[in-house]
Amino acid sequence: MNETTGHIRAVIYTRVSTQEQAKEDKTSLEEQLGACKKICIERGWKIVCEYQDAGISGHLLEERPGLQNLLADARAGKFDLVVVKDFDRLARSKVKASQIRDALKRQYIQTYSLATPIEPRDPKKYDPIDDDLGLVVEGVSDVMSEIERNKIRRRMMLAKNAIAANGKIPNQVPYGYKIVRSLDEHGKVLRSVEVEEEKAETVRRIFQMSEAGAGKRTIALRFNEEGVTPPKKGSYWSSQVISYILRNKTYAGYVRWGWRHADYEVSKQKKLRGHEGIEVKGIHKPIVDEKLFESVQKVLKERGTTYKGKAQMSKGLLTGIAKCIRCGNGVTYCKRRIKNSKRNPNWKDIETAEYRCGGTMYGKIKCQQRVMSASKLENSVISQVRNYFNSPAMRRLISEETSKPLDAKTRKSPLDRVEKELSKIPIMRQKQQEAFERELINIEEYGEAIGRLRELEKDLLAEKTKYSEGQENQKTQKIDKQKIWKAVKDFDGFWKTLDFLGKKQFLRTVLEKVEAGNNEINVYFSE
Repeated sequence: MNETTGHIRAVIYTRVSTQEQAKEDKTSLEEQLGACKKICIERGWKIVCEYQDAGISGHLLEERPGLQNLLADARAGKFDLVVVKDFDRLARSKVKASQIRDALKRQYIQTYSLATPIEPRDPKKYDPIDDDLGLVVEGVSDVMSEIERNKIRRRMMLAKNAIAANGKIPNQVPYGYKIVRSLDEHGKVLRSVEVEEEKAETVRRIFQMSEAGAGKRTIALRFNEEGVTPPKKGSYWSSQVISYILRNKTYAGYVRWGWRHADYEVSKQKKLRGHEGIEVKGIHKPIVDEKLFESVQKVLKERGTTYKGKAQMSKGLLTGIAKCIRCGNGVTYCKRRIKNSKRNPNWKDIETAEYRCGGTMYGKIKCQQRVMSASKLENSVISQVRNYFNSPAMRRLISEETSKPLDAKTRKSPLDRVEKELSKIPIMRQKQQEAFERELINIEEYGEAIGRLRELEKDLLAEKTKYSEGQENQKTQKIDKQKIWKAVKDFDGFWKTLDFLGKKQFLRTVLEKVEAGNNEINVYFSE
């Protein structure tokens, strides 16, 4: 009899991703539990508790209550050994499985796998540092689990590719469609895609409004005002939602598979390397006519660009600078047509422009929509800028600064800021790892922190790509402060020489922000 018999307090952990997989892999909860209990009884280990997670994927940690309870009891010192049928029950990803075992080892708790058994040591003598053999076996098991996980993913992708190639939608259906399941005479589940007529009518209306000239934001605002049910419950209509619908070829009767809308970087790299997705005529019923779909794509392309292929920019001189004085959100520039002729045929229709609170777009927050008329706000800000540069103090500063060499002062570009923040990510990761190793944070907190850093790094890399691609344009458009100071010795003459883009860049250079609303205007100048 082994010397550890009778000294070990053991717990059993079981998990299955889905009931279908459990039947296929012969690893149902009952089978796992029975096999683990058998080994505990044979070795004389005292079973303290049993934990299980049913129908939860192995790549999730926080979402598994059984695993979280096990880790909590481990920190409380309630057991010495975790018994599993295989290490992949803890996690299929080698990184996450390693994280879980490391958390257990810090509590001097061993893990025993029926698939790759290593005899556990006496809890009174066990030290994770001396367990080299266990480390090797765990590492090999993790690699094999990762390979098996990739095999499963490949099988799933091959199956979905085959489904898509046959004109069937392999994933979830978009707004306006529904999945209907039925059984054939042999008991096999049949899956078909049908049109939800009420929602389909909303989709048709979106395409018709777009073809008629309505913008995505205009459509979203109209739907929110009318109370049209959005695709996601508890959500609202936005320009992003409208854009996704207008560009989704599924509505024209096609199946497009092989690109991930939620992961732009992956799709971008695939396209750069010549990867081709699947696009075929589907067997599902189209909601809009193909001719209407193509017509809308032309409209979107025309609305999305101006001359020379450059993206359209807001016609508001103060967008990106002005904020709503009530809620602090940025403002949007809108034109409004007042049809006076409806009230009196002798009156003329007029068009006005105004700034609106960006926070009220799509009904996100409760705030007054109108901030101020565009002419009132822009004229007031320009007047204050003129007075600022014509003030005696500013004149003296201009005289001092323009006497310096032209490039004595440089302004940091957004790319410099992004690169500086990116350089901090490895240091922040190291700090979290050190805190984890010193037991200042637990595995859940460590996982959350690393996840946040990963998302931050992803966003910063996307920003870096954007700024890098536009760097040449930024160089030609940048306005040097000293050149401005030389020019604004005659402010009115200088202002007249600038085009719209030059004026906007000038204001962004000299102004920190503008607060407007409730008939108030506060202008803050950059230092």
